Amino acid sequence: MFKIIDEPTFTHPVEVLVPTDGGHEKQTFKATFRVVSTDQSAEYDLNTAAGSAEFLKIALVSMDELLGADDKPMPYNDALRDRLLAVPYVRVALGRTYFAAITKAAVGN
Repeated sequence: MFKIIDEPTFTHPVEVLVPTDGGHEKQTFKATFRVVSTDQSAEYDLNTAAGSAEFLKIALVSMDELLGADDKPMPYNDALRDRLLAVPYVRVALGRTYFAAITKAAVGN
């Protein structure tokens, strides 16, 4: 049976490849996304940094397991979201995670 949910959300781990000298360090956090309708997502140019950031602003519900430079937890808020969306490798990781989750069923069929 398929359950109809008015505003579906899902939480997935986000794997971020943080550039380091000579390579990358894999870091993770959890993000909760809302499913954005096809009509609404078509309004954004996902091929641009600005378009993908604006799309992710509506798709993101929250982010968890984030630490500051002092290793203390950082609570999610819009300012932190915008700060992280401005970092290219974080924005790409969020987009990759969202679309991999959304398209998983289609790819697997």
